[in-house]
Amino acid sequence: MKTVWLTLMLMIWCSLSLGSTSSVGAQSGLVISGISDNLGDYAGSQVPRYEKFEITFQVNGSVAGNFQLPYDPNPPAGLEMTYLKHKGISVDAIFTDPAGNQFKQPAFYYEEFEDEIKKEGGNDREWHYPTGNTMWKVRFSPNKAGTWQYRLTAQDASGSTQSQNASFQVADSLSDGFVRVSQTDPKYFEFDNGSLFTGLGFQNGIPLDDPVLGNQANFQKLKEYGINFIRTWQSGLYGSAWLEWLGGRNIYDGYLPRAGLLPVLDDSDLGNPHFVMVQRLDYTTDGSGNQNGWFDACRFQRWDDPEGVKRNTTYRVRVQYRASNIQGPRTTNITSNFGLVAKFGGYDSDCFNPSDPVNDPAFSISTPVTNYGGDASDWTYIQGTWNSGSNDWLPRMHIALENVLASNPKPTADIRSIEVQEVLGNGQYGPNIIAEHSMEYQLYIPQHYSHAMDKLVELAHQNDIYMKVVIMEINDNIYTKMDDDGTFVGENPQGVSASETDNLDSIYGLGRSVNKTRWLQQAWWRYAQARWGYSPNIHSWEAMNEGDPFKTSHYQLTDEMGKYFHCQVFGVSVAGGDSQKCNYDHPNDHLVSTSFWHSFPGYSRNTGGGFWGSPNYPNVDYADLHAYNSTGNAPCQEKYAMQFDAAYYHNWYSQQLASWRLGLPMVRGEAGLDGFVENPNGNCTITALDGSFSQSQNNLGISQDTGGVWVHNYTWAHADYGAMYDLYWWVDQHMQPSGNDNRIQFKPFYNFIKTIPLNKGNYWAIGAVVDNSNLRVLGQKDGYAVDTQAFGTSHNAYFWIQNKNHTWRNVLCASGILPASYQAQYECGRPGTQLSNESGTITITGFESDKTYDLETWDTWDTQSADGSYTTSTIKANSKGDIVLTVNNLNKDVAYKILDSSQQPDITSPPKLGDANGDNKVDGVDYVVWLNNY
Repeated sequence: MKTVWLTLMLMIWCSLSLGSTSSVGAQSGLVISGISDNLGDYAGSQVPRYEKFEITFQVNGSVAGNFQLPYDPNPPAGLEMTYLKHKGISVDAIFTDPAGNQFKQPAFYYEEFEDEIKKEGGNDREWHYPTGNTMWKVRFSPNKAGTWQYRLTAQDASGSTQSQNASFQVADSLSDGFVRVSQTDPKYFEFDNGSLFTGLGFQNGIPLDDPVLGNQANFQKLKEYGINFIRTWQSGLYGSAWLEWLGGRNIYDGYLPRAGLLPVLDDSDLGNPHFVMVQRLDYTTDGSGNQNGWFDACRFQRWDDPEGVKRNTTYRVRVQYRASNIQGPRTTNITSNFGLVAKFGGYDSDCFNPSDPVNDPAFSISTPVTNYGGDASDWTYIQGTWNSGSNDWLPRMHIALENVLASNPKPTADIRSIEVQEVLGNGQYGPNIIAEHSMEYQLYIPQHYSHAMDKLVELAHQNDIYMKVVIMEINDNIYTKMDDDGTFVGENPQGVSASETDNLDSIYGLGRSVNKTRWLQQAWWRYAQARWGYSPNIHSWEAMNEGDPFKTSHYQLTDEMGKYFHCQVFGVSVAGGDSQKCNYDHPNDHLVSTSFWHSFPGYSRNTGGGFWGSPNYPNVDYADLHAYNSTGNAPCQEKYAMQFDAAYYHNWYSQQLASWRLGLPMVRGEAGLDGFVENPNGNCTITALDGSFSQSQNNLGISQDTGGVWVHNYTWAHADYGAMYDLYWWVDQHMQPSGNDNRIQFKPFYNFIKTIPLNKGNYWAIGAVVDNSNLRVLGQKDGYAVDTQAFGTSHNAYFWIQNKNHTWRNVLCASGILPASYQAQYECGRPGTQLSNESGTITITGFESDKTYDLETWDTWDTQSADGSYTTSTIKANSKGDIVLTVNNLNKDVAYKILDSSQQPDITSPPKLGDANGDNKVDGVDYVVWLNNY
């Protein structure tokens, strides 16, 4: 009897500890089934450390109406749980590592696509087509070798359920892991394994419609050149910032296309009226054919991102709408049809032609694919069919109020959804192929673009590219339509002017409170972590592109986003308010930051104000600056020097940021060289060769430097002690002018810098004494320092010596190829614009007296050697510990490493926490270094 009792208890304990597929909630009908994984993709069915482990499964029986929103039993005001699209579900995986530590990772709802390569205009293009198959997925990158376990959980309004535990094996790998802030010198980024993240890169325009073909060769080149850090926008994945449907007048509000969105009351369900977001069309005219209202009479699919279609296939085209005051025809010289219509083909200009005051939007597109719709007080459809014929791509779609009469009240149509579906027969239709099918942008993430982002992340992984991902836009219209209390603004169905009703600060929410705006943002953040957070190649999440630099609510939003990505998305709570840091360490979390349209609001110890480095915002991982030559905060005289001296442009800002001593890595997220002159009143004004006064990638003429001198000097200036990571903006125009790929100039510097353990915490300014002012020396030596005063003995150093005369301007002036207008702009012939060789001595202090060191002399212009080109010799410190180096007739530049072969640290092992001087001990010396420097 005792044995039976023990056996029964053991069975009960196993059942409780391992879980089951039965519901925990009494009324729940949730069932997790069909669980599979990707172990078969790996040798021996073992996931290599830091590689993607993917679980695929189904969740059945949910009462949720929107699988892209999480379940929340107490959502903020404005989220009506009676509205099916607001009812979400939370699905997660709980992983247990070999040491017994548990980590939650959110799951995401996934739509499957077919992928092929097809021709468009004679060129290869990626073709994606939804299959209609949907499922749930979890993606996770384990960080330890050994046996792992996981179970799946799901919860909605009906209750919760969980799966049984399953196990999988993780093998060791050579992966560096995720990018972190260095534990010993927070000026730098490093990998999980302790190796240096070099962080060389720039902005990179990534076409999500063609992510592999558009980037495969490009990414391979970046890897070859040692470029591994790019900033990219994915803010169009959620929200309306870069929406698919553009207005016919192509109007931009700031740098974003006008969205034309408006919330209207949906009272079609009399027992449950609620507001929905629509895209409004209306028609007004000032007598010349020019529409002068806020909204457009025609919308078309954006740019050149067509959805794929099957050949010789019939599709149903359907647009859901309401409309009023539709009267016509206004002219019968082309057609007597009038009203709301959808048409295929044509150009964006077909939506609006101001030079033709008679013909309306979309008239030049001859064939409608739907009927013409008139007034409709309730939701109804215009619809029709279209056969694809020999098309692989959906022709550009226009939706227009065509041939209607202007009136008062004006004719309007509110578009709620757009569908193009394959006709399967027997009243059945395939999945909607339109990427952005609903105007309720706040309630879904387009799967077409998410699928493309999957491919981009994998491509980055294959080529060791790390992406700083912008995930929101400051003026996204989907946020400006939501007020702080959760209500919509501009909700009059007849439409108060959106410019009068938008809440432009709504993206910041209520600071640290979770209102409707913040809740929806968190839903998007959760999705981003679930779908792409597994990847070490996500360097960081950037809250928004160029938010307000002086709004406390922006600061709070970013810190709250840090709390969310570091803790809350993984089910770990963190206190609200200022100064509450998330100290949780999840294997798959990422760095968090934001950016500002100008200024650098660093934390002031004197006033307690500022953002970057402030103890009020401890969940922000690194600082960001946007500073083109024309927009930066440098004095005019400095800007004048920077425009012709790219090394100075980098070094001036790098040292300025370092002087804040904020204890954060510094990234200049946008940089660009444009031209300046000083007016008699002392103000700086942009000047262009054509006499215009506007910021432009062309107003300096730097693209004339096809030899890449500016890129070379700009890159090697990264040897400076400021450690600012610099991401250049005008890549196509300046780094690759006229087909010249000057990005290759990154390669020699990458080879030079990649083995220097800068992140180990014991490097400081080189402090070289130079006897020739025309020689610039940038570099660092090891040891430790207090307030720039070095202490202890140095064992290693690296530095770049540049002949200051060898700038891109001077090289061009000496070339004789410049047109006269450029020679005048560059002031060729002025003292200081001539090339000349320079000689001098460089003295570096702090080494062991009378000791001989290895000396490497690097060819900084060698772009062909796989690991760089250098010669080796020795150099001896004098009795004072000074190393004196002589350069003779230096024409361009040269780089050196001074090495003590007996004092070479391990460049990959993680350092001890708190070891600020890199001596593998944590003691009082480290305390002094941290206290005075960080």
